[in-house]
Amino acid sequence: MSWVSTLESAGHLGEAVTHFNEALDLLERDGTEVNATRCLSDALNKIQAEWSLLDNVEMGEVKTFQTMLQAELDPEDQATFLCSDEVGRLLRLEPRIMNHDVLKRHGYRPGVEIDAKLVQKASAVHRQAQSLLAAFRTKGTEEARTRLLKRVAELLYIVRSNIAHGEKTPRGPDHEKAERDRAVSKLVIPVQLLLINLLLDRPDERLVVYGTLAPGQPNHRMIEDLDGEFSCCSVRGLISETDGLPCFAWGPAQDEVEAQLFGSRQLSDRWGSLDRFEGRGYKRRLIPATTGGRLAVATIYVSTADDWWSRWDH
Repeated sequence: MSWVSTLESAGHLGEAVTHFNEALDLLERDGTEVNATRCLSDALNKIQAEWSLLDNVEMGEVKTFQTMLQAELDPEDQATFLCSDEVGRLLRLEPRIMNHDVLKRHGYRPGVEIDAKLVQKASAVHRQAQSLLAAFRTKGTEEARTRLLKRVAELLYIVRSNIAHGEKTPRGPDHEKAERDRAVSKLVIPVQLLLINLLLDRPDERLVVYGTLAPGQPNHRMIEDLDGEFSCCSVRGLISETDGLPCFAWGPAQDEVEAQLFGSRQLSDRWGSLDRFEGRGYKRRLIPATTGGRLAVATIYVSTADDWWSRWDH
């Protein structure tokens, strides 16, 4: 059973979904990678906050993040994550990611060449992760997997901290860091998206259906060939009608709307055709749903006309 399904309400998880959806909106525009990375970092932070409350975890943020990944990703998901192309591309990045807290503690100045020893010290976590990935691919042991998972988690936290600090320094703007943050963000975003999907028990394999895709409706043919099951669910929001078609707007404070939840492992290969079918009036986002008395995070097509999620005070 997923830890998400044990929650009585969405809580911080609802805020995590809000940040996630905001990141997807940003990614549809040019030049917003750093802000999207920041939103996805916030989403991971909210997931971590909810998990910490559930297990009464009290430790440092990095240690908590590492512990959550070890506890809530089973060995197969850990291996899927660590051996993914997304993680591989990030760890192959050169020059390596440096911890700007380490640089600042050693007198880093924008525009001044960094001493080679300091570069080594500041990029130690990235270098260790590269070495551990090679070891895990060679040995495949539980110890190698655990050590690699911890270093990748720490590296993601370093990226989050680097971006949170921005390019402003006591000695003026750090233009090189700003460019570097953009380059790093382009590689970190796919890793964050994959990790969030795994932590939330693969919402890309669940679709909330409230209109013509439902069984017996005109467009059910788009998913009827997929192996899966339908169950009753409820989500919060409003359903309106545009050009004779139902449109959903997520409203966390709105009444519950009855819908159907379709679960299928084959959905992840169908999103491209579904996106094209739904068209510009809809966008694919995440949403908390309740089914069988349990909480789940699922995918839903919402109206592009009204962004209810952006009204959440976060």
